[in-house]
Amino acid sequence: MERTRVVESFTELTLVKNEVWIGKGDICNDLAFVVNGILRVFNEIDTEETTLGFVFENDFSTALTSFAYQVPSEWSIQALTDCELLMISREKHFELITIIPNWLEIDNFLLLQAYTALESRMLDHIQLNAEQRFRKLFKEYPGIFNLVPLKHIASSLGITPETLSRLRRKHLE
Repeated sequence: MERTRVVESFTELTLVKNEVWIGKGDICNDLAFVVNGILRVFNEIDTEETTLGFVFENDFSTALTSFAYQVPSEWSIQALTDCELLMISREKHFELITIIPNWLEIDNFLLLQAYTALESRMLDHIQLNAEQRFRKLFKEYPGIFNLVPLKHIASSLGITPETLSRLRRKHLE
């Protein structure tokens, strides 16, 4: 019974490459599980974009502050490839917390996972130099360079595209 309620709470959403799922300033009403594809989380100020990071298959994504507090999102989330997502609305998500006792544990796990990932990224930018950040990304996601535009990877690493090209050449030698 509980499993059926959970499954019925999710809907499918397909995004085509470059389609924006959540735009900066939107109120986020959904939590997504990435079945296929890669999402990019970014912020745009004037015409300059800064990539916070990427969401890969088998991970959850949302504009967390907007989802939790129903305020405009500071982030945009875009499909970098064609994506298949399983979506649960904020309403259904919080309804499951009241109906299924273990759902709150799942919710807490997702929050902890999001916080841990953000903390790790912040520490990487403080403690690691550009080459170390590059090597870590390459080790964790070796195929990323074939799937994601280099300008987005460079932005997420806090380096210029030229520096990224130099590091790639050095790493491949």
